[in-house]
Amino acid sequence: MNHMSKLDAFIQHAVSSVPISGTSLISSLYGDSLSHRGGEIWLGSLAALLEGMGFGERFVRTALFRLNKEGWLDVSRIGRRSFYRLSDKGLRLTRRAEHKIYRAAQPAWDGKWLLLLSEGLDKATLLDVKKQLIWQGFGTLAPSLMASPSQKLADVQQLLHEAGVAENVICFEAHSPLALSRAALRARVEECWQLTEQNTLYENFIDLFRPLLSLLKEAGAEALTPERCFQIQLLLIHLYRRVVLKDPLLPEELLPAHWSGQHARQLCINIYQRVAPGALAFVSEKGETSVGELPSPGALWYQRFGGLTIP
Repeated sequence: MNHMSKLDAFIQHAVSSVPISGTSLISSLYGDSLSHRGGEIWLGSLAALLEGMGFGERFVRTALFRLNKEGWLDVSRIGRRSFYRLSDKGLRLTRRAEHKIYRAAQPAWDGKWLLLLSEGLDKATLLDVKKQLIWQGFGTLAPSLMASPSQKLADVQQLLHEAGVAENVICFEAHSPLALSRAALRARVEECWQLTEQNTLYENFIDLFRPLLSLLKEAGAEALTPERCFQIQLLLIHLYRRVVLKDPLLPEELLPAHWSGQHARQLCINIYQRVAPGALAFVSEKGETSVGELPSPGALWYQRFGGLTIP
């Protein structure tokens, strides 16, 4: 088997490793390849980008229809062509996710905790707010007490304000406990943030993508076509995103010794660096907007993972 078919076999294997939802895959594509290039593309271009992976035009149309209905994408029609662009909501959610996906390391920590005590909220509201806070990295220390070691107070206050519960939630800032209770805290952290499950997700990601790294090292330039690079990068980010967005991004000193998050991130960075130039070229070749070519990526694109070195 030559390198070309080995890479294709890997791509096929990755596509079939988990059920892939159209809305989720296309969200990944917009976030990874389009959000820093104007955020707009012709429906036909999306179909051309994805057809080589076995996703047909109906798959693309259905996903775009749903994302438009959810207010994540706006659509404009020029003649018989439809162009889909990230809405304000879509761009806001994409930027929030990017902060987690393209980090180069765990957050630094000053030993401070943010504690939120929620009293007097009705069950439905409480559940909804909790869901948003968990997404932001909070854990439930006790039924009405949530905690985070890495959140900024201003960001959390804004979230509570937007949810309309700022007056019902009491915020405390606290310092880490005494050295004596550190072991107890670590055990509590592991349980509250369900770190064992999160770690398993990282290990599965590593098991899937580790073999690809050696395939890429062996492959000559002719095997790394722009289309293959694009397919690898999209699958890499799509499957990494599914794991990292659930990660509370706790500081290093609170994580268990066997934590695989940093290994997974480094693996992702090593593969991404390798395929990014080809992927960029493929999106430029296939991508068309309502005014012609896609713009070049903005400066923030080059700052992903602590700085991309793209020739």
